Amino acid sequence: MSEGRSPIGNVVILQAEDGLSDTVVPRLAAAGADLGRVHLLGLVAEQGKKRMLSLQTDLELLRRKIIEVGDVKLAVIDPVSAYMGVGKLDSYRTTDVRAVLGPLVDMLEELGIAGLGIMHFNKKVDVTNALLRISDSLAFGAAARHVYGAIDDSDNGRKLLVRAKNNLACRDTAGTLAYRFNSKTVGRDPDKGNAPIIAPYVEFDSGYVDVTATEAMHAANEFKSPGARERAKTLLRDLLAGGPIAQKEIEEMAKAEDIGERTLRTAKKQLHIRSTKQPDGKWIWELPEDDGLKAPDRGDNVTPIRG
Repeated sequence: MSEGRSPIGNVVILQAEDGLSDTVVPRLAAAGADLGRVHLLGLVAEQGKKRMLSLQTDLELLRRKIIEVGDVKLAVIDPVSAYMGVGKLDSYRTTDVRAVLGPLVDMLEELGIAGLGIMHFNKKVDVTNALLRISDSLAFGAAARHVYGAIDDSDNGRKLLVRAKNNLACRDTAGTLAYRFNSKTVGRDPDKGNAPIIAPYVEFDSGYVDVTATEAMHAANEFKSPGARERAKTLLRDLLAGGPIAQKEIEEMAKAEDIGERTLRTAKKQLHIRSTKQPDGKWIWELPEDDGLKAPDRGDNVTPIRG
């Protein structure tokens, strides 16, 4: 899909987790990037030694590098936590985080370039507010004008890019995008017998997905909870063992059993339950023909046997 057009310019990337030559560059090539405009910044050389760049102490150094590259439109820091520096900083303390990110934001605004910071979710899988899942402090999300989360959508074999915060755009819809991974050959490796270099890239689905960040995170958490799914499966088997039932009735029963809608839909899909629209517009659900809990179809006068 396409919305608008981003300005053409240079990009500087601080990347701490993946190898630049064997991972980052091939992936950029697979995505169709103009590699001549991408500048990967490595370690800082200091007194004969190399170390990570620190946003606490090396902001002026980063500024000079951006100016040296020239025509920079975007700075990517992946992940932000790797460049927060070492020592007295406490990433759990809002004041400490703001003291580092505030000057960074000011510098980016002064230079007129966009900043993209990558963060990992924390381990609080029961939390469905994306802003509360960003690392250790709310200050990381507070410093950003827009926050997006990449969430698993295991039901559909894809990932969702959900909007958790929007302070500038006028559009006020969920704006969730779905994407999948593909791969392509981007070159040959002479050091490995001219073997093909294969790299992944992202392919976005067309159109928007009607799901909010909270709904997507709730569904992802439920997918990781086999107990909830098994309860939903048991309910569906019990209800449909005697034959088709109206969808609305099933949903009401599930709600009474404290089973979420997305969990119910996941169980429905895993049980291969069929849904059919009736002449009056209502939908009914029924078990597949090969499910042992449903009586064989031998005519309208056959009474199903309940187990």
